[in-house]
Amino acid sequence: MNRWCMLCLTRTATGRSNLNDMAGVKQFDRDEVLDRAIVAFWTRGYEATSIDDLVEATGINRGSIYGTFGDKRRLFLMALDRYWDTVANAMIVELADPDPRRAIERMFDALIRRTCDPRFPRGCLITNTSLECPTCGDEIARKIAERLGEQETAIYRVLHKAQTEGALNPARDARALARFFLGVAWGINAVNRTVADPEVLRDMVRSAMSVRDTAAAVQIDGPRMTERRRRGDAHGSARKKVAVRRSVPHNSK
Repeated sequence: MNRWCMLCLTRTATGRSNLNDMAGVKQFDRDEVLDRAIVAFWTRGYEATSIDDLVEATGINRGSIYGTFGDKRRLFLMALDRYWDTVANAMIVELADPDPRRAIERMFDALIRRTCDPRFPRGCLITNTSLECPTCGDEIARKIAERLGEQETAIYRVLHKAQTEGALNPARDARALARFFLGVAWGINAVNRTVADPEVLRDMVRSAMSVRDTAAAVQIDGPRMTERRRRGDAHGSARKKVAVRRSVPHNSK
């Protein structure tokens, strides 16, 4: 179990976290408090999580929450950044695989591993929050859009690399394909909120990868297909010329 999961699940016998604070003296780890806040927001949602819920989840009092993190919104924005740097990053780092196809596959594998891990709440904190964006305010919506853009760009770089290496048809719109894969990833998170069967999620990935493989196959077969088409057009034109000549009546004198 990694450090983040340990922090999320550590509780005292009373159900509260084992963090402590005293009036006027901070006796807690900031990152640990953020990790616990992540679980509270992830489980309940931003709107449904109250300050009392955060006091219970983090084990520190209201004064310490306000004094260290500001209001609930500021704490949530910090929790989103912490989530991205820890939980979500485990998926992004898989895109560093030197093989472009395997990089995309590994990204999805990491995503499914997390969604199937009972130590984590269902779905994804960022995806879940995006569904709340109309009521969460512009600042949170901008933060979600920023993270979306970072993930999209990371996928795009993998696809662009595949094009430069000849593994993906350069005529394909790599940015649009990156957005497609991003949509699949977020769709997996959304489905996972109500569906626990990993095979359902893997079916989604297999279908998504078939789109990528189709694009790659066109590039691999492209020159041969073009040559066959050129030859076919040439033969077809020759046959048409012969047919025309035969159909023209000869004048008899």
